[in-house]
Amino acid sequence: MGKGEDRRVKLTKQMLKDALTKLLERKDIYHIAVREICDTADVNRSTFYKHYGSQFDLLTDMENDMLSLVEESITKNSNSREKIIEDACRFLECNIRFARLLLNNNVDPSFPQKLFSLTSLRDAVAKLTRDSHPGLNRNGPADEYTFNYVIHGAYQVIRVWINKEDREKPEEFADILCRIIV
Repeated sequence: MGKGEDRRVKLTKQMLKDALTKLLERKDIYHIAVREICDTADVNRSTFYKHYGSQFDLLTDMENDMLSLVEESITKNSNSREKIIEDACRFLECNIRFARLLLNNNVDPSFPQKLFSLTSLRDAVAKLTRDSHPGLNRNGPADEYTFNYVIHGAYQVIRVWINKEDREKPEEFADILCRIIV
C-alpha cells in the first residue's frame, strides 16, 4: 500500500512540475500563482500545499532534481567524464522544456552559481584538468582560472546544444564536449 502512495505522490509532484514548466514558458515565476499551477495540473490547492509552500518551493525542488542528478552522475561515474556528461545530457533531453528555461536564465539567474558551487563538480573538473594538464600549478590561481574556463565554457556549449532543434544524441554530444574540454 505504501508503494502505491509513493507512486501517487510522485505522479502528483510530476504533474505540478509539468504545470509550472508550462506556465514558465509564458511568464516569469513572480507572475504565477499557486492557483494557476493547480488549475493547469488539475490538482487541488490543498494537495499542492501538502508538498510545497509556494511556487518558489516547487521551482527549488525542480532545480534540486537537476543538481542531484549531476551530483549522482559524478559520484556514480567518477572515472568516466564522458559518462557523467552523457547522464546529464540524457536528463536534459528528457526534461528539455524546463532545461531550456533554466539554463537560458529565464527562470532563476542564480542557478548556474548553484551548479558551479557543487563540490563534486569542482572535484571532477580539478581531476580532469590534473589529468589533461599535469604542468598546471595546483592549489594556486591556475586552478581557479582553469575551473572557471572549463565549467563556464562547457555550460555555454551545453546551452547551445539544448537550444538546437536537431540536437545530437546525448552520447554524441558527450563525445564532442569531452573532446573540446580535453
